Amino acid sequence: MLAASAQLAQAQSIPAGTVSLGGNIGYSRNTSKYSSTGSNNTTYTTESSTSQFSLAPSVGYFVADNLAIGLTLSYQAYSKPYNTYTPAPSTVRAQLDPTTTFRIGAYAQYYKMLSEQFGFVGTLGGGYQTVRDYAYTNNNNNSLISESKASGYYAGLTPSIVFFPIPKLGLTASIGSLSFDHLNYDYPTNQGNTPNGYEDSENSFGASFGLSQLQFGGTWYFGR
Repeated sequence: MLAASAQLAQAQSIPAGTVSLGGNIGYSRNTSKYSSTGSNNTTYTTESSTSQFSLAPSVGYFVADNLAIGLTLSYQAYSKPYNTYTPAPSTVRAQLDPTTTFRIGAYAQYYKMLSEQFGFVGTLGGGYQTVRDYAYTNNNNNSLISESKASGYYAGLTPSIVFFPIPKLGLTASIGSLSFDHLNYDYPTNQGNTPNGYEDSENSFGASFGLSQLQFGGTWYFGR
């Protein structure tokens, strides 16, 4: 019995020296629609939609059993709510480009295997990030768009589950994270000259969990 227990424990671990190559991808879209009929029996329809896409490749090395450190890149694009109208109005605003975030950083990852095929993963990461955001200006020209650029750092803790259909391939799923972000914004374009002593920074801390944060990932384990 002791020998069998030791073999099972060994089978449930990812040994030191293993190299992991993988990442995750996520996509969500939300659409809402409202209709009403006017006094002239004309049906007016308003449809609003948002979408979000993320991609994050990574490479890691297991410095101890079930404990890996590594590097990751990530890209995220978020499309702000955009309304379309039927019948179409005489003046239509162009849809804004998505807000994009690019990150490069390091992470530490710990695996807690419950069986040979299923377990939990905790990922603690942090690094450098840049953001580009777009908005309409506050002047009389509703079609004029300004661009804001920001840079800073981030940190986050992400829990996830992992499933191994075969020993060398792990499939993961997560629904959010606990995160901290710091960003310094440049003065937006199309807003005139930069004011003297201009400074715009932002700190945010919080937890974001839910199906809108759903991400799937796959990792290949070399040497396992």
